[in-house]
Amino acid sequence: MPKSSRPILARAMALGLALAMALPARAEQATFDFSVAGIRVGSLMMEGEQKAGRYDARSRIDTAGIVGMFLSFFFDGTSTGSLAGTRVVPGRYDATSKSPRALRKTAIEWKDGTPVKVSVEPPRSTAPDPAKQGGTLDPVSAGFRLLRTMPAADVCNTTVRVFDGSRLSQLQLAKPVASGDKLTCTGTFARIEGEAQSLTSLRKFPFSLVFRKVDGGDAVLERIEAPTNYGNAVLTRRG
Repeated sequence: MPKSSRPILARAMALGLALAMALPARAEQATFDFSVAGIRVGSLMMEGEQKAGRYDARSRIDTAGIVGMFLSFFFDGTSTGSLAGTRVVPGRYDATSKSPRALRKTAIEWKDGTPVKVSVEPPRSTAPDPAKQGGTLDPVSAGFRLLRTMPAADVCNTTVRVFDGSRLSQLQLAKPVASGDKLTCTGTFARIEGEAQSLTSLRKFPFSLVFRKVDGGDAVLERIEAPTNYGNAVLTRRG
């Protein structure tokens, strides 16, 4: 793989991590194929369940194909918490990730919407103050809030701040644009505070989400796309 193309693939993998997500309307499981310019670079598995005002969600990202030969990377995260309408309040987040820099384990406990206990091993040189992260969501909970199967009227059109123990980021989504049974939302991912990602130093990049309207008035996520100089980075739902 040419060195010049690695930053683009790294950016794509970072997008997948930033959107590490679950799809737990009732009990669901989904797998997305991850490609850049039509070349498969990995997969994203998501599963979760919501019941009696609570949710349990999990996400896993793995490299695959030719990228797996050059870039060893994975993310495996779980999150539990409570629901109040569309409001998602995390309670516990655990993640294991491997990047070119390190194998890292993270655990965060929230109380009343604010992180009260954070463990990142090995620790990073700098990180946001957890006490100032009230109202944030962990990466898996953020995906639950933004990307799960939900009523079509509720998709997108919101801003969510994400705290993963090491960084503060922001996901911002515009109102969806309808075309037939599709709903397309444009958005931006921005790193606000903390070290650069191991896989990319970019602070901000755009992306889009495509949902499909189904019977019952719900919308199901089908595709995530981000433009790059080497072609589109795309996550496409299987089946």
